[in-house]
Amino acid sequence: MSSKWRGVHFVIAAAILAVGGIAVAVAWAASDAQPKWYSRYDEERPWFDGRHWDWFLDMFNQPSIKPQEEGTFQRFPRDSVPRTGVEPFIGATEIVGGQLRRDLEPANPTRATPDSIARGRFIYDTYCAVCHGVDGMAGTPVTQRGMPAPPIRMLIPLFSEAHLYNKARYGGPLMPGYAIATTRQERWDLVNYMKSPQFGRSAVQR
Repeated sequence: MSSKWRGVHFVIAAAILAVGGIAVAVAWAASDAQPKWYSRYDEERPWFDGRHWDWFLDMFNQPSIKPQEEGTFQRFPRDSVPRTGVEPFIGATEIVGGQLRRDLEPANPTRATPDSIARGRFIYDTYCAVCHGVDGMAGTPVTQRGMPAPPIRMLIPLFSEAHLYNKARYGGPLMPGYAIATTRQERWDLVNYMKSPQFGRSAVQR
């Protein structure tokens, strides 16, 4: 047999094996031969918070838990801890010396350097400007369509640094908290930017 015909026979055999392998894979997927962890959530050993989240088993389609949706990122797997540690929770109605604790604590540990302010401006433009506006006046497409986000440029001087930090962390009645989306350092950089003379100025003025 010539080398030409041997090559043709090899190609035909490889094609037959490939088609056969696909057929076996399809038959396996359609059968009950999949392991337990592939086809059913193990209710006795929940990984996250005991709820039946089907997308934990689907590596291709993984919708995330949004702040406004059911679910939580506060209940972590047992014996685990975030790498950056856990900040003490401050209740919305806690009072210290006749003032809301969220207006007093925590203290800002970050100096308002140009670098910190620049980072804070980036955080503001990323998460806050969509509703409150780059200039802090809330004239955005989001508010024009009914989202009651207030203009904040004139209000910022009235708020303490702790108040702004906690607002970014915990959110408000309609505003989601951004503790998941931002780090502690990023939130203090945001506070430094909002308290700086650069806040509310256009990109050209900056």
